[in-house]
Amino acid sequence: MLDSLTEENQQLVRFDKDIYQIVENNEQKAWLAVGSGVGYGGEVNIAVRMDLEGKVEQTSILSIKDTSSYVTKVIEYGLMNSFLGSLTKGRIDVDAVSGATLTSNGIIHATSSAIDPIREQIFGYRLLERSSPFDTVSFLDGLAVLFFMLAIYISRSTSIHKNKMQWTLMLASLVIFGFYSAALISSSTMGILISGSWSSGLGNYTAIILLILTIGYILLFNKNIYCQMICPMGTTQQCLSKLTSAKSFTLKHKALSWFPRVILLVALSCGLYFRNPAAFTFEPFGIMFGMVGSIYLFIPTILLLITSLFVHRPWCKTLCPINAMTDYLLFFKDWYKQTTKAKKRNKNRMDKPRKTTAKKAVSKRPLNEQPIPVKVAE
Repeated sequence: MLDSLTEENQQLVRFDKDIYQIVENNEQKAWLAVGSGVGYGGEVNIAVRMDLEGKVEQTSILSIKDTSSYVTKVIEYGLMNSFLGSLTKGRIDVDAVSGATLTSNGIIHATSSAIDPIREQIFGYRLLERSSPFDTVSFLDGLAVLFFMLAIYISRSTSIHKNKMQWTLMLASLVIFGFYSAALISSSTMGILISGSWSSGLGNYTAIILLILTIGYILLFNKNIYCQMICPMGTTQQCLSKLTSAKSFTLKHKALSWFPRVILLVALSCGLYFRNPAAFTFEPFGIMFGMVGSIYLFIPTILLLITSLFVHRPWCKTLCPINAMTDYLLFFKDWYKQTTKAKKRNKNRMDKPRKTTAKKAVSKRPLNEQPIPVKVAE
């Protein structure tokens, strides 16, 4: 990939870690460096080519784990081209693309981290400080914990105002975790948690925190309060169904209940195999709360909103990955309990001492019958 950034008859010579010299006929022509940043889905790697005077000649995305629709929006808005021609003697100020802020910030930081070591070679100083993977932890993460605690309190409350409190929390979550930050639990969030890619840093930890709290509460109390009071997608459907008094329904056929479970399993497997969980997300959250996504997700989103006027929470009862995740968690929890009980029963049987009783000889001869004497010949 780095060789593709060089011209004909040019070679890359490693100068230091992630820093290369572009050499032609034993003469250095330019610098090339690789930098990393943190996007919404994890680590972002950017390659930057600079001339010997410190001007940016080319920038390229080597790898990124964000949702493809957000990456496409950033590229179409020309974020990568905004670095070209910049003199790196000072800080490079580039504005993030609205609607894809986390992806933009990840690319900007990765580009700056690639420029910084070359700046040191040309001008003799650095401008960036070393960052931690958890530098992106923000107040939204604290709000996620607070809202989840409030959801627990409301679900256990016996107050006459319980319904009002629930609706207040739902609408607040819709604004904060929906339209403001688009931090919803999705199949990509589950894939990020399972793969462990969050340990290298995320642009936003809010969805991961909500997912961990949700999983913990399900395992402890067999109840999913995220869908009831926090999920912005569920609140949107709930509001639309209130407008027309939409009817509720339940899926009776087993094939329909297994369909979302299979889809979630396939999405997680593909995301883990290709090391990019965000590339296999199928939820319409981007279109719903950020107007970002392809036409293939735009059409189902419109159909979903229209259906919500006639059917109570159609997404939650058909394709929602959180319900499928809940089914898997409860199944494995029940399986673990049964397996543990079976092991305990078997252990108790093995440890229990066996009682041995001596067998008494029972004569088949009638009690009143005398034994016949036998004469033995001498």
